[in-house]
Amino acid sequence: MTLPRWLTPGAIAFVVIWLFLLATGRSAFFRDPGTFWHTTTGELILTCGFLRTDPYTFTFAGQWWVPYQWLGEVVMAWLHRVGGFDLQLLAAVTLLAALWAWLTARLLRTGLHPVLVAAVMALALASAGSHFHVRPHLFTLAAMAIVAVVVAETDVFRPKSKFTRLWWLLPLFIIWTNVHGGVLGGIGTLAITVAAWTIFWRLGRPSPVQSWREGVWLALLVMACSLCTLVSPYGWDLVKTWHVIMGAPELRQIIIEHRPLVFTEPYAWPVLGLAGLYLGLFAGVKRAAVRVSWLLPWVWLILAFSRCRHVAIFSVITVVMIAAMWKQTRWALWLAVRRPDWYQPGRGETRPWWANVLVPAAVVLLAMMFQLMRLDVPVVGYGWAYHDPETWPVEILEVLKAHEPRPGEPNKLFNSGYTDGGFVIYHAPGYKVFVDDRCELFGGPWLLKFVEASANPAPALAAWEARYGPFDYALTRTGTAFDECLRASPNWQVLQVTPTATFYRRLRDVGLGP
Repeated sequence: MTLPRWLTPGAIAFVVIWLFLLATGRSAFFRDPGTFWHTTTGELILTCGFLRTDPYTFTFAGQWWVPYQWLGEVVMAWLHRVGGFDLQLLAAVTLLAALWAWLTARLLRTGLHPVLVAAVMALALASAGSHFHVRPHLFTLAAMAIVAVVVAETDVFRPKSKFTRLWWLLPLFIIWTNVHGGVLGGIGTLAITVAAWTIFWRLGRPSPVQSWREGVWLALLVMACSLCTLVSPYGWDLVKTWHVIMGAPELRQIIIEHRPLVFTEPYAWPVLGLAGLYLGLFAGVKRAAVRVSWLLPWVWLILAFSRCRHVAIFSVITVVMIAAMWKQTRWALWLAVRRPDWYQPGRGETRPWWANVLVPAAVVLLAMMFQLMRLDVPVVGYGWAYHDPETWPVEILEVLKAHEPRPGEPNKLFNSGYTDGGFVIYHAPGYKVFVDDRCELFGGPWLLKFVEASANPAPALAAWEARYGPFDYALTRTGTAFDECLRASPNWQVLQVTPTATFYRRLRDVGLGP
C-alpha cells in the first residue's frame, strides 16, 4: 500500500503509540509521588524565585535543598497552570510517542518489514513502560536517544567534518543539566565512547578517531560537556545534590527504582527479551565490523541489572543500536536472500520533512483544544487524567482540606508512607509533612531508619516526637503497623477511614499511649 505524500510510517507510528499511551496511562502515568511535588516546586519557583532550603517538611525545614530538576519542574507547573493534569499527561505522552515514533522510523529505514519493526518496538516499549511517569526524567530518555544516534552515526560516517555533530551536544547538555540529573548518564556514555574510539584506533579496529589530535579534541569535548553541569542557577550545588543521591547505597533497599532488576518480576521479562534480541543480533556481526557504539547496550544492560531505573535508557539505546548494526549482521544477509518479503535493503521512499509532523501536530493540537475547552472526550479530552484511589488517598481529600491549617496554626502532619508526602504537598500545602521521597534531602540512612521503624512503630513515634515536637495530624496507610499503633492510642481521633488511608487528628499534646 502506498501512503499519500503528506503521511509517513513514522507519523502513523506516532498516532498509534500516542493513542495507546493515552488510553493505558491515564492513571499509570500518575503513580509516582514526584508528579505532585515537582509541580508544586515549579509553581514556587515561578512565583517566589529559586529555592535553596526545604519548604515542605517540619523534619528538615530550612535545611539545604535545591530543586535540581528546576527547569523540568517549571515546565510541569506551566502545563498545570494552563490545563491541569490533563495537559501534563498530554505533554508526557506526546514526548514519548515522538521519541518512539522516531526510533520506529529509523528501524523501518533499514528495510525491515513493518511487522518485524512493530514487534521490536512493542518489546522495547514493554521494557521501558514501567518507568513512564509524569516527571522530568522523561526528557532524559529523549536526550539519551539523541546522544545514541549522534555517536552511532559518527561511528559509521567519515566525512571531513565527522565530529561536528558531536559539538552540537553542548547545548543539549546545558538544557539537560537543568531538567534532570540523567545528564550524568549522557556525559558518561559520551566519555566511554570517546575512550573506546581511541582504543579501537590504536588496536587497528574500525573507529572514527584516526590520530592523537582527534583523540585530544574529543577529550576536550567530553570536558566541555562535563562543565555544562555548572551552567545552572545552582552551579556546584547541583553536582553536590547528584553526589548525595548516587552516594547513598541505602536507596537500593528502600526505593523501588534504585533496586536491582528482579528477574522473576513480570516487569523484567520484556527487558530480558530485548536483551536476548540484542545479544542474538550482536552475535551475528562479524568481529572485524563491530563498532564502539554498538557495544553501548552492554553497558546500560549492566547498569539496568544494578538499578532498574536504568531499564528505560537501556531500551532506547538498544533500539538505536539495533537499527545501526542490523545491516552488518549475518541475519540481515540471510533474510535478504531467503525472505525478501521480510527484509529489502533500501526499501522506502524519501518524503518531505513536514509529512512526519503534519498528522501528529494536528492530533495533538486537537486534543489540546478539547482539554482547554473542557470537552469531555474519552482518551483525548478534558478530565481523562485520573488518580487511582487504590494508589493515592484521594477519598480523604475533602476532610484533609477541611482541616488544613492556616498560617500560624499547628501544622505538623506525620505520614507513614514517604510517597504520600508529595500528595499532601500538592493538595494541602498548609500542612508540613514528616517525609517525602526527595532522597537528596533526607539521605539514605535517615530514610532506611524510617522504613525499618514500621517493624516497631511505638518507640519510633515517641522518639520522633521527642526530636521534632508533637505531631498535630497523621495520615497512615490503612492496616499498616503505624495505623494500628495510632488507632490504639487514646491521644488520636480518627477523622476518616478509607480502604487506602486513614486520617487522624491529635487530641492531647502528650506522648503516645500504649
